[in-house]
Amino acid sequence: MNDEIIRKIELLLNDKIEKDIPCCEDSIKDYNAYNNIDNMYLSSNNKYKDISIFNDYLNISIMELSSKLNVDYNMLNNLFNIRHIPSKGLSIAIAMVLNLNKDDIYKIFDELGYSFNNSDYDKIIKYFVDNNIYDVELLNETLLHFGQMYLYSKRKLR
Repeated sequence: MNDEIIRKIELLLNDKIEKDIPCCEDSIKDYNAYNNIDNMYLSSNNKYKDISIFNDYLNISIMELSSKLNVDYNMLNNLFNIRHIPSKGLSIAIAMVLNLNKDDIYKIFDELGYSFNNSDYDKIIKYFVDNNIYDVELLNETLLHFGQMYLYSKRKLR
């Protein structure tokens, strides 16, 4: 893990690490509960876009995208086919793999109905986006280091 990033994030969090979301790598239940919070408002409000918003930015095939995200191709392809609203974490991971610039990421987040709040989880993600650090594995390691939930479950993408 990059010690420089950890040091800067520790300063960003002012040595006050709140455990907003419990870190339970083996617990899909906790992960699903967190993502349901993300999707609760979105599912009832259809003015927001779905995962197809990434089609304009796809410079690789969905097969390559699934490989880079280290997820099952059929699950990811199914999300694109049913035009599912991706979770906040999956949206960030896709944007990072596609090497989208900060402005495009913020635009996509806005169109998906997401925003960054003042939680430690969002501060860490925002730090990576604002500093153009597009390493999904490093971001997940950093989130786990600070007791936060990883970006998305490899077993279930929504």
